[in-house]
Amino acid sequence: MGINNQIQLDNFAGPCIHKPVEIRCASCILDTSYYFDNLSIEAKRDLQLSLNLKLFNKKQALYKEGDDCKHLYILMTGEVKVYKTLANGKQQIHKLAQVPGDLIACEDLFMETHGSSAEALNDVSVCHLKFEDLRNSTQRYQEISETLMQAMSRNLNAYIRHIANLGQKNALERLASYLIYLNDTCHQRHLKNSQLEDLLSRVELADMLGITQRTLIRSIKQLEAMHYINMNKNSFTLLDLQALKKISAGC
Repeated sequence: MGINNQIQLDNFAGPCIHKPVEIRCASCILDTSYYFDNLSIEAKRDLQLSLNLKLFNKKQALYKEGDDCKHLYILMTGEVKVYKTLANGKQQIHKLAQVPGDLIACEDLFMETHGSSAEALNDVSVCHLKFEDLRNSTQRYQEISETLMQAMSRNLNAYIRHIANLGQKNALERLASYLIYLNDTCHQRHLKNSQLEDLLSRVELADMLGITQRTLIRSIKQLEAMHYINMNKNSFTLLDLQALKKISAGC
């Protein structure tokens, strides 16, 4: 057996063996999450004690802006949008959780109330644990704190990139950047990426990109006319990824 395989087995948490068989997951999200997979088996087992599975229906809120901060959510299946409601009633989407293992509400870990809202875009399953239990685990295992710092740093960098896109790129460049993001996300989820499913409405996507719906539709038609994409009812097909990357970069 190779050294790498041995390391993987040594910190492989597997199902929550302390829970009754009828409520155990077949495998543990901690073993595959980008954030938790490298934790020691001891740290994973400690977190497992507090993990609970929860299901949300399409359009159901995981939490709303102003709600008390109680849980950290680890995405298992489905997709979630995290957004802030503006004074004019529009939603400014600043995060999409789509890859299993993505963390939701991590940025609110040390806040009393949520600064944003989170809503299921389709049927969603998550593992969640109370912030209080999470803090207790971090006191026992410093490596969990480092993992959470990594998650918050990744979120912060994503927000910075989003703000930069809004401030520096034109509508076509913003749309191209979003399509590249969708493509990358499909790869991370190991999905067949010829069809990129887009669960956001045209109004939501326009608001997220900081453009009007009319400008969004015009930009989509422009990319179609250039034969860089093909637009279906609820999905995009990327015909020339390299061309989209050049547009995204402002070339």
